[in-house]
Amino acid sequence: MTRIAPLCEVTTEYVVTDEDGERLAASTPEMPLRYIHGTGQMLPALEDALEGCQAGDTLGVTLTPAQAYGPHRPELVFEAVRENLPQDRDIRVGMTLTPGGQRGKFSLKVVGLTERGAMLDGNHPLAGRMATWELRVLEVRPGKRPAQGKLEYQPIHWVEVE
Repeated sequence: MTRIAPLCEVTTEYVVTDEDGERLAASTPEMPLRYIHGTGQMLPALEDALEGCQAGDTLGVTLTPAQAYGPHRPELVFEAVRENLPQDRDIRVGMTLTPGGQRGKFSLKVVGLTERGAMLDGNHPLAGRMATWELRVLEVRPGKRPAQGKLEYQPIHWVEVE
């Protein structure tokens, strides 16, 4: 059985919880986590923990903010005036705006409405929080060096968990 090593194609299922055990995110059967090991698509601490695992292995990894999504940075919370917000959308608390469209490099969460516009937060949703990842490796395929810029993977998609 193939063990996870650089350039292996890895498929896992996962559940992420915070320090209080609250479920923050999870894969679904239709959308497992897929990535190419050792190419910077995954948090380095998770890659380190998964190195050498094989299909069927399960593991739990608790990451500090520094190992995961960084500290919460207050300077990334700011007010945007209405003229700088999307004109074709009804802005409401909790929605996520992606400057540059769906291919944008970052997201801004609307955390409040103001008289002039909205308060936006550019921090990752898990910034400043401990995150425990429970993973089960579903599949490991031997890697082959992909053409530059042609990596095929399924990035993490955050879904609301009730």
